[in-house]
Amino acid sequence: MAFVTINKTNFEHNIKTLTQKTGDVSKIMGVLKNNAYGHGLEIMAKLSCELGIKRAAVKNLKEAEKIVHLFDEVLVLVDHPPTYKISSKISIAVNSLKALQQIMPETSVHLNLDTGMHRNGLVEDEYLLALEIIQQKKLFLKGVFTHFRSADKLDSDYFWQESNYQRAKVKILSHLNALGIQTPLFHSCNSAALLRQNGSFSDDYARCGIAMYGYSYLPKTYVDCEFKPVMSLWAKKLSTRVLKKGQKIGYGGVYKCMEDEIVSTYDIGYGDGFFRYDGFGELYTADKESIVGRVSMDSLFVKSDKELVCLFNDATMLAKHFNTITYEIVTKISPEIERKII
Repeated sequence: MAFVTINKTNFEHNIKTLTQKTGDVSKIMGVLKNNAYGHGLEIMAKLSCELGIKRAAVKNLKEAEKIVHLFDEVLVLVDHPPTYKISSKISIAVNSLKALQQIMPETSVHLNLDTGMHRNGLVEDEYLLALEIIQQKKLFLKGVFTHFRSADKLDSDYFWQESNYQRAKVKILSHLNALGIQTPLFHSCNSAALLRQNGSFSDDYARCGIAMYGYSYLPKTYVDCEFKPVMSLWAKKLSTRVLKKGQKIGYGGVYKCMEDEIVSTYDIGYGDGFFRYDGFGELYTADKESIVGRVSMDSLFVKSDKELVCLFNDATMLAKHFNTITYEIVTKISPEIERKII
Protein backbone atom coordinates (compact mmCIF):
# COMPACT_ATOMS: atom_id res chain seq x y z
CA MET A 1 0.00 0.00 0.00
CA ALA A 2 1.06 3.60 -0.62
CA PHE A 3 2.22 5.44 2.50
CA VAL A 4 3.56 8.75 3.79
CA THR A 5 6.70 9.17 5.88
CA ILE A 6 7.06 11.99 8.41
CA ASN A 7 10.65 13.06 9.05
CA LYS A 8 10.85 13.82 12.77
CA THR A 9 14.36 15.27 12.53
CA ASN A 10 13.31 17.74 9.85
CA PHE A 11 10.25 18.77 11.85
CA GLU A 12 12.40 19.41 14.93
CA HIS A 13 14.81 21.47 12.81
CA ASN A 14 11.95 23.63 11.52
CA ILE A 15 10.59 24.26 15.02
CA LYS A 16 14.05 25.25 16.26
CA THR A 17 14.42 27.64 13.33
CA LEU A 18 11.09 29.30 14.13
CA THR A 19 11.99 29.48 17.81
CA GLN A 20 14.97 31.64 16.88
CA LYS A 21 12.42 34.24 15.80
CA THR A 22 9.96 33.97 18.70
CA GLY A 23 12.64 33.60 21.37
CA ASP A 24 10.84 30.69 23.04
CA VAL A 25 9.05 27.60 21.75
CA SER A 26 6.13 28.44 24.07
CA LYS A 27 5.47 31.45 21.79
CA ILE A 28 4.67 29.18 18.86
CA MET A 29 1.08 28.14 18.21
CA GLY A 30 1.36 25.11 15.94
CA VAL A 31 -1.17 25.29 13.11
CA LEU A 32 -2.48 21.75 12.71
CA LYS A 33 -5.59 22.49 10.67
CA ASN A 34 -6.74 20.32 7.76
CA ASN A 35 -5.14 17.14 9.11
CA ALA A 36 -1.95 19.06 9.93
CA TYR A 37 -1.61 20.25 6.33
CA GLY A 38 -2.08 16.65 5.24
CA HIS A 39 0.72 15.32 7.44
CA GLY A 40 -1.58 13.59 9.94
CA LEU A 41 -3.29 15.49 12.76
CA GLU A 42 -2.63 13.18 15.70
CA ILE A 43 0.93 12.31 14.64
CA MET A 44 1.94 15.96 14.22
CA ALA A 45 0.11 16.98 17.42
CA LYS A 46 2.13 14.45 19.43
CA LEU A 47 5.41 15.54 17.81
CA SER A 48 4.55 19.20 18.50
CA CYS A 49 3.76 18.43 22.12
CA GLU A 50 7.05 16.54 22.53
CA LEU A 51 8.94 19.59 21.25
CA GLY A 52 7.34 21.90 23.82
CA ILE A 53 4.54 23.53 21.84
CA LYS A 54 1.69 24.39 24.22
CA ARG A 55 -0.93 25.77 21.83
CA ALA A 56 -2.39 24.55 18.57
CA ALA A 57 -4.80 25.84 15.94
CA VAL A 58 -7.14 23.60 13.95
CA LYS A 59 -9.94 23.95 11.42
CA ASN A 60 -12.92 22.65 13.39
CA LEU A 61 -14.18 21.17 16.63
CA LYS A 62 -13.79 17.63 15.36
CA GLU A 63 -10.05 18.19 14.98
CA ALA A 64 -9.81 20.05 18.28
CA GLU A 65 -11.44 17.29 20.29
CA LYS A 66 -8.95 14.72 18.95
CA ILE A 67 -5.89 16.56 20.26
CA VAL A 68 -7.03 18.86 23.08
CA HIS A 69 -5.55 16.52 25.72
CA LEU A 70 -2.06 17.34 24.41
CA PHE A 71 -2.17 21.14 24.70
CA ASP A 72 -2.95 23.99 27.08
CA GLU A 73 -5.23 25.48 24.42
CA VAL A 74 -6.56 24.57 20.98
CA LEU A 75 -7.99 27.36 18.83
CA VAL A 76 -10.74 26.45 16.33
CA LEU A 77 -10.31 28.79 13.37
CA VAL A 78 -13.20 28.34 10.94
CA ASP A 79 -16.00 26.24 12.42
CA HIS A 80 -19.54 27.39 13.17
CA PRO A 81 -20.35 28.16 16.84
CA PRO A 82 -20.82 24.98 18.89
CA THR A 83 -24.29 24.14 20.15
CA TYR A 84 -22.98 22.21 23.15
CA LYS A 85 -20.60 22.89 26.02
CA ILE A 86 -17.00 22.31 25.01
CA SER A 87 -13.74 21.86 26.91
CA SER A 88 -12.41 25.00 28.57
CA LYS A 89 -9.15 24.28 26.73
CA ILE A 90 -10.84 24.74 23.35
CA SER A 91 -11.31 28.31 22.09
CA ILE A 92 -13.46 29.47 19.20
CA ALA A 93 -12.33 32.13 16.72
CA VAL A 94 -15.00 34.81 16.41
CA ASN A 95 -15.23 35.71 12.73
CA SER A 96 -18.38 37.86 12.84
CA LEU A 97 -20.76 39.54 15.26
CA LYS A 98 -23.49 37.09 14.24
CA ALA A 99 -21.30 34.14 15.20
CA LEU A 100 -20.40 35.81 18.50
CA GLN A 101 -24.07 36.19 19.38
CA GLN A 102 -24.61 32.46 18.76
CA ILE A 103 -21.80 31.22 21.00
CA MET A 104 -22.88 29.59 24.24
CA PRO A 105 -22.11 31.37 27.53
CA GLU A 106 -18.82 30.56 29.30
CA THR A 107 -17.08 29.57 26.06
CA SER A 108 -13.49 30.65 25.43
CA VAL A 109 -13.08 32.88 22.38
CA HIS A 110 -10.52 34.75 20.29
CA LEU A 111 -11.63 37.88 18.41
CA ASN A 112 -10.55 37.91 14.76
CA LEU A 113 -9.90 41.48 13.57
CA ASP A 114 -10.22 42.34 9.89
CA THR A 115 -7.21 44.61 9.33
CA GLY A 116 -7.14 44.28 5.55
CA MET A 117 -7.51 40.62 4.60
CA HIS A 118 -11.29 41.15 4.15
CA ARG A 119 -12.02 37.45 4.56
CA ASN A 120 -13.30 37.07 8.13
CA GLY A 121 -13.25 39.16 11.26
CA LEU A 122 -14.59 42.27 12.93
CA VAL A 123 -14.20 45.76 11.52
CA GLU A 124 -13.29 48.73 13.69
CA ASP A 125 -16.80 49.97 14.47
CA GLU A 126 -17.74 46.49 15.77
CA TYR A 127 -14.99 46.21 18.42
CA LEU A 128 -16.82 47.81 21.33
CA LEU A 129 -20.09 45.96 20.69
CA ALA A 130 -18.23 42.66 20.44
CA LEU A 131 -16.53 43.23 23.78
CA GLU A 132 -19.83 44.19 25.40
CA ILE A 133 -21.43 40.97 24.12
CA ILE A 134 -18.50 38.99 25.49
CA GLN A 135 -19.01 40.62 28.87
CA GLN A 136 -22.79 40.14 28.87
CA LYS A 137 -22.60 36.46 27.85
CA LYS A 138 -19.79 35.74 30.33
CA LEU A 139 -17.49 34.51 27.58
CA PHE A 140 -13.78 34.10 28.27
CA LEU A 141 -11.73 36.33 25.96
CA LYS A 142 -8.49 34.36 25.56
CA GLY A 143 -7.06 36.10 22.51
CA VAL A 144 -7.26 38.79 19.83
CA PHE A 145 -5.72 38.21 16.41
CA THR A 146 -5.53 39.12 12.76
CA HIS A 147 -4.20 37.50 9.59
CA PHE A 148 -1.83 39.10 7.08
CA ARG A 149 -2.73 38.81 3.42
CA SER A 150 0.65 39.62 1.86
CA ALA A 151 3.39 38.87 4.38
CA ASP A 152 5.28 36.85 1.77
CA LYS A 153 5.23 39.57 -0.92
CA LEU A 154 7.87 42.12 -1.82
CA ASP A 155 5.64 45.18 -1.50
CA SER A 156 4.34 47.59 1.12
CA ASP A 157 1.08 45.71 1.74
CA TYR A 158 2.43 43.98 4.82
CA PHE A 159 3.55 47.24 6.45
CA TRP A 160 0.16 48.83 5.76
CA GLN A 161 -1.69 45.93 7.37
CA GLU A 162 0.75 45.72 10.28
CA SER A 163 0.09 49.39 11.07
CA ASN A 164 -3.66 48.71 10.89
CA TYR A 165 -3.21 45.87 13.36
CA GLN A 166 -1.21 47.99 15.79
CA ARG A 167 -3.89 50.71 15.73
CA ALA A 168 -6.60 48.09 16.25
CA LYS A 169 -4.63 46.64 19.17
CA VAL A 170 -4.47 50.06 20.87
CA LYS A 171 -8.22 50.58 20.40
CA ILE A 172 -9.07 47.10 21.70
CA LEU A 173 -6.87 47.61 24.77
CA SER A 174 -8.60 50.94 25.44
CA HIS A 175 -12.05 49.31 25.26
CA LEU A 176 -10.91 46.43 27.47
CA ASN A 177 -9.65 48.84 30.10
CA ALA A 178 -12.90 50.83 30.04
CA LEU A 179 -15.01 47.68 30.41
CA GLY A 180 -12.79 46.13 33.05
CA ILE A 181 -12.08 43.00 30.95
CA GLN A 182 -8.83 41.17 31.56
CA THR A 183 -6.25 41.69 28.82
CA PRO A 184 -6.11 38.69 26.42
CA LEU A 185 -3.14 37.44 24.42
CA PHE A 186 -2.47 39.01 21.03
CA HIS A 187 -1.24 37.16 17.94
CA SER A 188 -0.86 38.24 14.32
CA CYS A 189 2.14 36.55 12.71
CA ASN A 190 1.79 33.64 10.34
CA SER A 191 4.97 31.88 9.19
CA ALA A 192 5.99 34.57 6.69
CA ALA A 193 5.26 37.48 9.02
CA LEU A 194 7.26 35.82 11.80
CA LEU A 195 10.25 35.29 9.51
CA ARG A 196 10.24 39.02 8.73
CA GLN A 197 10.80 39.84 12.41
CA ASN A 198 14.32 40.98 13.23
CA GLY A 199 14.64 40.71 16.99
CA SER A 200 11.44 42.71 17.43
CA PHE A 201 8.79 40.03 17.97
CA SER A 202 6.30 41.70 20.30
CA ASP A 203 3.15 39.56 20.14
CA ASP A 204 2.36 36.95 22.76
CA TYR A 205 2.83 34.18 20.21
CA ALA A 206 2.88 33.41 16.47
CA ARG A 207 0.67 31.02 14.52
CA CYS A 208 3.13 28.93 12.53
CA GLY A 209 1.82 26.72 9.74
CA ILE A 210 3.57 25.97 6.46
CA ALA A 211 7.09 26.67 7.77
CA MET A 212 6.70 23.93 10.40
CA TYR A 213 6.22 21.48 7.56
CA GLY A 214 9.28 22.67 5.66
CA TYR A 215 8.23 25.37 3.22
CA SER A 216 8.54 29.13 2.96
CA TYR A 217 7.39 31.50 0.24
CA LEU A 218 9.20 34.48 1.69
CA PRO A 219 11.84 35.85 -0.73
CA LYS A 220 15.45 35.27 0.31
CA THR A 221 15.79 39.07 0.41
CA TYR A 222 14.02 38.93 3.75
CA VAL A 223 15.24 35.71 5.30
CA ASP A 224 17.94 33.11 4.86
CA CYS A 225 16.41 30.46 7.11
CA GLU A 226 16.50 26.92 5.76
CA PHE A 227 13.42 24.77 6.20
CA LYS A 228 13.33 21.03 5.55
CA PRO A 229 10.25 19.29 4.10
CA VAL A 230 8.71 16.83 6.56
CA MET A 231 6.50 14.73 4.27
CA SER A 232 7.47 12.13 1.66
CA LEU A 233 4.93 10.20 -0.41
CA TRP A 234 5.67 6.59 -1.40
CA ALA A 235 3.88 4.13 -3.66
CA LYS A 236 4.19 0.34 -4.01
CA LYS A 237 4.43 -1.55 -7.29
CA LEU A 238 1.35 -3.35 -8.53
CA SER A 239 2.74 -4.79 -11.77
CA THR A 240 5.57 -4.47 -14.30
CA ARG A 241 5.60 -4.99 -18.04
CA VAL A 242 8.06 -4.62 -20.91
CA LEU A 243 6.42 -2.53 -23.59
CA LYS A 244 7.48 -2.48 -27.21
CA LYS A 245 8.31 0.57 -29.25
CA GLY A 246 5.08 2.16 -30.48
CA GLN A 247 2.83 0.77 -27.74
CA LYS A 248 0.70 3.28 -25.83
CA ILE A 249 -0.01 3.49 -22.12
CA GLY A 250 -3.17 4.15 -20.12
CA TYR A 251 -6.30 6.20 -20.78
CA GLY A 252 -6.28 7.95 -24.14
CA GLY A 253 -2.93 6.40 -25.01
CA VAL A 254 -1.31 9.79 -24.52
CA TYR A 255 2.13 8.27 -23.89
CA LYS A 256 3.70 6.34 -26.76
CA CYS A 257 6.86 4.30 -26.18
CA MET A 258 9.64 5.56 -28.39
CA GLU A 259 11.66 2.39 -27.71
CA ASP A 260 11.25 -0.85 -25.77
CA GLU A 261 10.67 0.24 -22.18
CA ILE A 262 10.08 -1.17 -18.69
CA VAL A 263 7.03 0.46 -17.10
CA SER A 264 5.41 -0.34 -13.75
CA THR A 265 2.07 0.56 -12.24
CA TYR A 266 2.00 1.90 -8.66
CA ASP A 267 -0.81 1.99 -6.13
CA ILE A 268 -1.72 5.67 -5.90
CA GLY A 269 -3.86 7.95 -8.06
CA TYR A 270 -5.98 11.04 -8.00
CA GLY A 271 -8.53 9.25 -5.81
CA ASP A 272 -5.81 9.19 -3.13
CA GLY A 273 -5.12 12.90 -3.46
CA PHE A 274 -2.25 12.79 -5.96
CA PHE A 275 -2.87 15.31 -8.72
CA ARG A 276 -4.36 14.05 -11.99
CA TYR A 277 -1.31 14.38 -14.25
CA ASP A 278 -2.66 14.39 -17.82
CA GLY A 279 0.45 12.85 -19.35
CA PHE A 280 1.69 16.05 -20.97
CA GLY A 281 4.85 17.83 -19.93
CA GLU A 282 7.63 16.16 -17.97
CA LEU A 283 6.90 14.89 -14.47
CA TYR A 284 9.33 12.92 -12.30
CA THR A 285 9.55 11.03 -9.02
CA ALA A 286 11.93 12.18 -6.30
CA ASP A 287 14.59 9.95 -7.92
CA LYS A 288 14.05 11.56 -11.35
CA GLU A 289 12.20 8.59 -12.83
CA SER A 290 9.59 9.56 -15.41
CA ILE A 291 5.90 9.41 -14.55
CA VAL A 292 4.17 8.67 -17.84
CA GLY A 293 0.63 8.46 -19.21
CA ARG A 294 -2.46 9.78 -17.50
CA VAL A 295 -2.79 9.23 -13.76
CA SER A 296 -5.77 6.98 -13.01
CA MET A 297 -8.04 7.15 -9.96
CA ASP A 298 -6.11 4.42 -8.12
CA SER A 299 -2.79 4.05 -9.94
CA LEU A 300 -0.12 5.67 -12.06
CA PHE A 301 2.74 4.62 -14.36
CA VAL A 302 6.46 5.10 -13.74
CA LYS A 303 9.38 4.10 -15.96
CA SER A 304 10.84 1.91 -13.21
CA ASP A 305 10.75 -1.62 -11.88
CA LYS A 306 11.43 -0.69 -8.23
CA GLU A 307 9.17 -2.18 -5.58
CA LEU A 308 8.76 1.28 -4.03
CA VAL A 309 9.00 4.73 -5.58
CA CYS A 310 9.10 8.07 -3.76
CA LEU A 311 6.74 10.37 -5.62
CA PHE A 312 7.99 13.40 -3.70
CA ASN A 313 10.05 14.32 -0.67
CA ASP A 314 9.70 18.01 -1.50
CA ALA A 315 6.37 19.19 -2.91
CA THR A 316 7.90 22.20 -4.65
CA MET A 317 8.45 20.46 -8.01
CA LEU A 318 4.88 19.14 -8.15
CA ALA A 319 3.49 22.53 -7.16
CA LYS A 320 5.33 24.19 -10.04
CA HIS A 321 4.15 21.57 -12.53
CA PHE A 322 0.50 21.94 -11.52
CA ASN A 323 0.71 25.73 -11.18
CA THR A 324 -0.27 25.68 -7.53
CA ILE A 325 1.37 25.93 -4.10
CA THR A 326 2.92 23.31 -1.85
CA TYR A 327 -0.01 23.74 0.58
CA GLU A 328 -2.37 22.17 -1.95
CA ILE A 329 -0.04 19.29 -2.83
CA VAL A 330 0.35 18.12 0.78
CA THR A 331 -3.16 18.82 2.06
CA LYS A 332 -4.76 16.81 -0.76
CA ILE A 333 -3.12 13.52 0.28
CA SER A 334 -5.88 11.25 1.56
CA PRO A 335 -6.06 10.78 5.35
CA GLU A 336 -6.67 7.08 4.59
CA ILE A 337 -3.04 6.70 3.53
CA GLU A 338 -0.86 5.52 6.42
CA ARG A 339 1.57 8.02 7.95
CA LYS A 340 4.83 6.67 9.41
CA ILE A 341 7.34 8.58 11.53
CA ILE A 342 10.96 8.08 10.52
